Order: sequence, then C-alpha cells, then structure tokens
Amino acid sequence: MKTWRDKLEANGLAEYIAPFSELAKPGFRLNKEDAAGTLAPGASKFGGAPDLPPDVEIPSKDGKPLTLIAQINLSDAALAGDVHPLPGTGILSFFYDTEEQPWGGDESDRSGWKVLYHEDPTRLERCDVPEERMLPEFAAVFHAVETLDADAIIGMDFDDETGEAIFELLEEDAHHQMLGHPFAVQNPVFAEIAHYGDEIADWDEAAKAADDYVLLFQMDSDDDLDAVWGDLGMLYFCIRKEDLAEKRFDRSHMIMQSG
Repeated sequence: MKTWRDKLEANGLAEYIAPFSELAKPGFRLNKEDAAGTLAPGASKFGGAPDLPPDVEIPSKDGKPLTLIAQINLSDAALAGDVHPLPGTGILSFFYDTEEQPWGGDESDRSGWKVLYHEDPTRLERCDVPEERMLPEFAAVFHAVETLDADAIIGMDFDDETGEAIFELLEEDAHHQMLGHPFAVQNPVFAEIAHYGDEIADWDEAAKAADDYVLLFQMDSDDDLDAVWGDLGMLYFCIRKEDLAEKRFDRSHMIMQSG
C-alpha cells in the first residue's frame, strides 16, 4: 500500500514531505478484503449481520433496526502495531440509519446512529437480520498509517496546479480509518463535533476544543459496500479523550459531511 510519502515522491512533489511530516498523526487505515467463507463472530468487518451478546438488541429507530456499517475487533488494532489510546480488547459496533442518513447536527438525528462496545467477544452471537437491512459483508484489515491534517494543508501556500495535484493524490483511496486526523470533506471535523455534538455554541470556542477529541471511526462512501453518504460524503464518529479512556462509547458523537 502506497503511503502519502510514496505518492508525493513519485509525482515530483518530494519537497513537501518534510513540511507535511510535521502535520502527521498515526492512525489505522481499514482496508476491505473479500470474506473467505463465513466470518467468525466478533471478526472485524464492514457490513453483514452484527454480532451481539444474547441480551443485547440491535439498536433501532422508530421500530426499524439500524444497519451495521462496521464491526471492529480491537485486538486487531493491537496486532497492527503503534501505541494508541483504544482498549486492547473488545468489540466496537457502529450502527447507522442508512435510509434516512441523518447528518448528526440536529437533536432528532441522535437516534439515527449508535456505537456499542462489548468487552467480552466470547459472548457474541450472530444476529438474524433481513438481507435488505444489511450492507455487503467484507473483512476489515488494519494497516498502521500516518494521517495528514488536511485542514492545515489547505492553509499552506501552493500555486493552484500544485495544490490540485496534492489533493488529488490524497483523495485517491477510500478513507476508512480509525484514529489520526479526520479527512474533512467540508469544515474541520472536531470543531463541528464540539459545536453540534457537545453544543459549544461559539465556533471559536468549538475550534479550541478540537484537541479534546479522537477520531474513533471514519467511513467513506464506497460503492462496494453500497454506501453513499449524501453526495459522496463521509461519516465521522468521534469521542472525547476522557470518555475513550473510560470506555464510555455511549458518549460518542457522529457527523456526516458531504460534497
């Protein structure tokens, strides 16, 4: 898998590797792989039916089950390397209303997505879900990567041709990711999360609070998954650092940005 460093060097833009390195933060890219047969309960995956403890129901909105968009076995992150703030074990399940596609900024949107954490993977059982309520299933494979602060790069002084070339390179791949810098489609993601999720009304104060947040999961639009968020947008699930440390995943926030 080519890194942003490889891409810059291969396209005659090596002079930007050093300044971009100062804007890098470690994270994990989540790549899709065809599932070889049936994935075991608790496996990291996109789509498919969720694996939940027998006493836990699939989250729902207005009586309709939300769709599992990704299930993450956190032991896979530990095996992929790099020190990170995620728990070493357990399962994170990300659910979303793929029909209505709430953008996350309205109070009424908050029933349209859910993050569940299960500490003991041995208790999980595959749920029975109608096929029309599922995304296509793919295994999710972790790769440790350096992520770039796209918002800071936008503020750098490029001529138009160079700036366009750089962003075309950075936008080439689907951005399914955990941790690191969000790849914003519109405004700075953490400031939006602070403003809409934690109701910090003043935008300057919301921007100052950005350092309090961690990108828990970012999911790009992806044709293979039959997932198109708005106008080819992205979903961002974020959490305060203090809540992540205490495994309070029920306090996560979600925002969608779309082009």
